[in-house]
Amino acid sequence: MPKQRITKEMILDVAFNLAREKGYEQVVVKNIADEIGCSVQPIYSYFNNMDTLREAVLGVAMQFYNQYIYSRVNKDGILESMARANVAFAKYETNLFKLLFLQKLNGLNSFNDIYEWMGDKQATKQLAEKLLLPEEKVKDVYIMLIVFTHGVATMIATGGANISDDESASILEKAYLAFVKAQQ
Repeated sequence: MPKQRITKEMILDVAFNLAREKGYEQVVVKNIADEIGCSVQPIYSYFNNMDTLREAVLGVAMQFYNQYIYSRVNKDGILESMARANVAFAKYETNLFKLLFLQKLNGLNSFNDIYEWMGDKQATKQLAEKLLLPEEKVKDVYIMLIVFTHGVATMIATGGANISDDESASILEKAYLAFVKAQQ
């Protein structure tokens, strides 16, 4: 039987699935090699060290997150649907939520930094036009919604609360409306 060719994509796929299914702490060379059925050598031939591999897994996880969120965006309620999608991500993709959002992120030292990292400038512009508010005020709404949503999502992802999708959608809608009203 011919030897299986181990590719960088295969390694990343296995590492991402380990992070998704079992948690980021399970992304170690031995576990990846065991899943693929190879020695650790092919993994190290593509990734010099674990930091390089883990950074690549973070990139794949962020791409997955973006696809997850944007596939659930409703153009009539952009921020609200993004907030609901974030909470759903925490609930149904808990290990990836923990990986991306429950650890120290370098370079995020202000709410503006968080907006620059997570915010959708096009959504901000569209919402500003819809609400007849300056973009800066809509940016403030966006930041407040990010913070509020992260709180709800964290309660769910850490097992602190078992909140239904309907209840979380309702509280997110109320928060969004309150944040908008505060800017008018």
